[in-house]
Amino acid sequence: MPSMHVWVGYFESEEEFEKFVDQEKYLEAWAIYDNEPPTGGEEDAEPSPALRCEFCKEVELDTYDEDYIELQYYGKSVDADRIVDAIVADREELGRLWNRHRLDRVNALIAYEDKDLSTESASKSIRTTYLGKVNRNTPNHEIGGAVVHYLWVGESETLSIHSSEAVRKEIKKLNIDEDAIVNIHFYYSNKKEKLDEMIIMQVEDFNVAESMILKVDELQVSPTANAILDLIVYEPFKIDGSAIGSALGMAYIGKFDAE
Repeated sequence: MPSMHVWVGYFESEEEFEKFVDQEKYLEAWAIYDNEPPTGGEEDAEPSPALRCEFCKEVELDTYDEDYIELQYYGKSVDADRIVDAIVADREELGRLWNRHRLDRVNALIAYEDKDLSTESASKSIRTTYLGKVNRNTPNHEIGGAVVHYLWVGESETLSIHSSEAVRKEIKKLNIDEDAIVNIHFYYSNKKEKLDEMIIMQVEDFNVAESMILKVDELQVSPTANAILDLIVYEPFKIDGSAIGSALGMAYIGKFDAE
């Protein structure tokens, strides 16, 4: 059963919370960095750790994987039950941790699934309260477990986003039901790559990946791209692929059923 590190806190505004966890400058610096052997000059030095988000600095993370983190700002103060629902955690376990810390006001959540992050490092957060590690339950949705994949591809010339975090922000603006989304898998490269290879490498379900490649060929999409977005959604929910594509500067390829 997977477990997650959980932090909670209170922030005066959503902008303040986003600034605390924003790693975009650090990721952009790494995207520009050419990964060539250093010559000793400043022009090819690795990006400075000082560019990391404040959260990463506090808990000693280089950066976080956006596919395994839950970032939520609620505005008004919430209780443990709201947090449990967001991360699909063991209710009793989280309740005990919550009561132990006697929390008065909580309006923000960070939950991260990372087996390499130690509790010692996780406990060093200053701006938030570290509750501990909690086990995640397998979701038992009444709507059923069937999922579908939606695919978009993009080139740097048209992209308005460069990270999963930016994708989440744009999707949130479109008022898509958060209960619909199983996972947001965004991959970006600063150099164009072969699209079929990107899909095979980044889409975990091989059968879905094959269907995506066939559709790309059918639509005669450019064989190279800088980014792909694989949005996995519970089947009963409807997604406006064109609207999301317009918001992100990406071309909508289609919907694909998972076996």
